Amino acid sequence: MDASNGPADGKLMSEVSATANRLLKRLSRGMQALLLAVVALGATVLLWVATQVHQPTWKEFLNALATGLLVSAAFGIAQALITSRVTTEMLRASVVDEVSRSLAQSNNAYIPSNEFPASNAPGVQFNGLLSRDLARSTNFWFRGMSSRYTAARLALNQNGALQAHLILPDPKIPGTLQGRIDYAIRHEIYPDLSAEDIRSMLKHNISLGLVGLLGACHRCAIMELILTPMPLLDRYEIFRDAIWVTLYSDPGQGTKFPRTLRFPVSSVMYRMQEADCLQTRNHPSSRLIEVPRALSDDDMVETFNKITGEELTKADLTRLSAEFREFSNNFARTAGIRRST
Repeated sequence: MDASNGPADGKLMSEVSATANRLLKRLSRGMQALLLAVVALGATVLLWVATQVHQPTWKEFLNALATGLLVSAAFGIAQALITSRVTTEMLRASVVDEVSRSLAQSNNAYIPSNEFPASNAPGVQFNGLLSRDLARSTNFWFRGMSSRYTAARLALNQNGALQAHLILPDPKIPGTLQGRIDYAIRHEIYPDLSAEDIRSMLKHNISLGLVGLLGACHRCAIMELILTPMPLLDRYEIFRDAIWVTLYSDPGQGTKFPRTLRFPVSSVMYRMQEADCLQTRNHPSSRLIEVPRALSDDDMVETFNKITGEELTKADLTRLSAEFREFSNNFARTAGIRRST
């Protein structure tokens, strides 16, 4: 769903236009009345002075000057009445244009360009636009939980210059999954599962996402994993032209895929989160894992164990890799993403 407020903006602009028109008319009429009063007062003073002067030459001069002022004022007011509408329209257009620019700048800074409602399945329009943003980017930041869907997109990436920076919860730190577990319990996403079952499922999804990311490292120029003990509940994906915010903190959603907002690169949200991601990357409590472009199976097992602190075997790697390929194929089909041959 597009987040542009066309009808509301049109109504607001109409109100601004009407208000500007009224103010300009009042200003124009007020200036005309002031001019008439000044000229009339000046002419009256001149006529009075003429009655006090006895010299005929000066009397005629003052009478002619006063009469000329009155005639000039009359013609000026008549001309102002004729041209006031044109002048008012020009001034009104100028005011409305300035207000329009201010509103547009405000919209770009604080209002999302797109909004996608919560759902229980991947959306075609959502994934199509997000995939286009990824294809146009050379620098990509991800901040989320399991990264399964991001790994599936990176597995399809054709941009060899892409630099991927992924901020994930540190599996070695207890409690990093609690926020997402609480969300699932609060909204009854998995009503048949206990808290421990949900924890096990999330850990499995994280393992699946890690295997997918390690398998997709050759698709990126640079891939680094930033493991933080302080993960955020919401998910952020920063591209060249936009930032996507998936609101797991949004109350009352209760769906597997919460409401998502897309903000342009000129927005305050983009600048704030980009700075926050850089700060998280450089934080002393974060672990930085730089993934080389070429990984053998032994290297993948070693890297996985280094990240999670678990003992993954080659058999486990083979099983998880096959499961991820199936997940990636299903996701691409459901989301309408075409796989390259």
